[in-house]
Amino acid sequence: MKRILLVIAAAVLSVGGAMADEKSNVLLSALAGKAAAWGDYRVEFMVSIDADTVNGSYEVSGDSYHVVTPDIVLYCDGTTKWEVNLLDREVAIDRVDPTDRTVMGNPTRLFDFLDGSYSHRYVGPALIGGVACERIELQETAPATGTEGQTIDLYLSTTTGLPVRVGYTIGFLSTEATVDVVRITPQITLDRTAFSYSPGRYSGYEIIDFRP
Repeated sequence: MKRILLVIAAAVLSVGGAMADEKSNVLLSALAGKAAAWGDYRVEFMVSIDADTVNGSYEVSGDSYHVVTPDIVLYCDGTTKWEVNLLDREVAIDRVDPTDRTVMGNPTRLFDFLDGSYSHRYVGPALIGGVACERIELQETAPATGTEGQTIDLYLSTTTGLPVRVGYTIGFLSTEATVDVVRITPQITLDRTAFSYSPGRYSGYEIIDFRP
């Protein structure tokens, strides 16, 4: 399965753009407030890249998370993450990147855009799968050197203020991806062992350790 990169798009530097930025700030602040009140929660999602579609879910408790898709399972204790490739029978171990906001990288920050890492503007209303939405466009404030950057369109339900879709365009790769949020279930009781990688569960898998 291809990795999903969650990052960001262009802002408008004009009077109209400034007004739009103010509205996007209100919407993003409201989303951040809702997410902060979720406690432990589960998100069911569908990722589409080109013609490929993958369904999955993830559970979050603080900085820990557990992601499940048909081919890849992720465990994270808040510091270290284990990515289990069920097809290749491999386990990749790495440190968590606190700036990552992708489903497969660090979903604990998937809807967090207010730390100064992104500029944003309100684009206007949109209809996604029959759901009336507000569209916000975002852009990295410091993209990697030598890249064209990535763009993201965030669609929030006009009724609930919750994410309906996150659309990504990775400019230098000419790749587009969308993450549709199927369901968010807040305030759930989670099994803490779900965030712990168990070597015995994946006996015989090749271990690839990327930690410095």
